[in-house]
Amino acid sequence: MPKYIDMMRAREEEIARLIELISKKSNGFEEPKLILIGGYALRAFVPFTRSTRDCDFVLQKRNGWHLDEIRGWFDEDGAIEAFEKKEQSGFLRCIKLVKVGRRSVRASLDFMEGEVTGRDERDRAIIADSFVSNSWKIGIKIADTKFDVNVPSYADYLILKMVSARSSDVRDIATMVWKNGIPLGIKKRVGEIVPYQEVFIEKIRFMLPLISDKRFLHSWRGTFATLEFDEKAKSTVIDELKKLA
Repeated sequence: MPKYIDMMRAREEEIARLIELISKKSNGFEEPKLILIGGYALRAFVPFTRSTRDCDFVLQKRNGWHLDEIRGWFDEDGAIEAFEKKEQSGFLRCIKLVKVGRRSVRASLDFMEGEVTGRDERDRAIIADSFVSNSWKIGIKIADTKFDVNVPSYADYLILKMVSARSSDVRDIATMVWKNGIPLGIKKRVGEIVPYQEVFIEKIRFMLPLISDKRFLHSWRGTFATLEFDEKAKSTVIDELKKLA
């Protein structure tokens, strides 16, 4: 039976192969302009990495749909698992299964156009002109390859994580707040890109008990495979989030 670390390595190598394809198809992530979010973008903001099976990109919606073009990049492989277009937002998921011994691991590419949407109808953030203009380029290593990718501003990335607030997001948020603090003017920025602004406060109030729980420290260390995060760091994060709530 393959070891967990071998399965994670195989998944990341497949993600790197797919990102190389995307880079070539989009002229270095510029045509259309693709902005990396999710777990891989976290590497631009903190000195830790964690395994993730998803690689997520967002792009702005203007005239027509870029998703139609992107779908064509993967259609020939029969790898499209989901494709949906609404009035203001669209979603595309490409899936690859990677064989590791007798088992398979799943690598996923998600593309969100116009808006980033979550599990609830109100969990939304708009990919506006300012979201794109505030993005920046950075080299991020995936497997053994370094890619120059677009990532959101720190404030916009933190807002996306807070609006989502899944378990993995909560650990990522704690890490970012611990290492970088709360960006100035974040509430004003929420008002510019989050249609349901009350969600932002609701999510913070949801996260605070999770981070305060005595098990959170072990969960965080298991995710990032380091003991650097301690009770003092956790208290700092809680204090900063309470100021926002």
